[in-house]
Amino acid sequence: MSTNTVEIVGTDFSDDVSLLDVIDHVLNAGVVIRGSLVISLAGVDLIYLGLDVVLSSVETALRHSRLRSLEPETSLSSPLKGS
Repeated sequence: MSTNTVEIVGTDFSDDVSLLDVIDHVLNAGVVIRGSLVISLAGVDLIYLGLDVVLSSVETALRHSRLRSLEPETSLSSPLKGS
C-alpha cells in the first residue's frame, strides 16, 4: 500500500504574516487588476463594464516611469523628421 504526500515548498504555515507586511509588499511591487463584465439579453450585449486598477506606491510608479523613459523609443515617425 502506497501513501502520497504533498509538500508545499517555501511555505511555513507557522509564520504569521501581518496585514502590514502584505500591504508593504503590494505597494513595493505594484498590482494591476483588470476585469470586464458584459450583461447581455438574447445574445445582444446591453451593458459593458470595464475596470482597470493600478495599485502602487508613488515611489514604485516613479521608478518604473524613469525606467521606461530610459528605453529606446520605437516610434513610427519618418526618418526625415530632423531635416
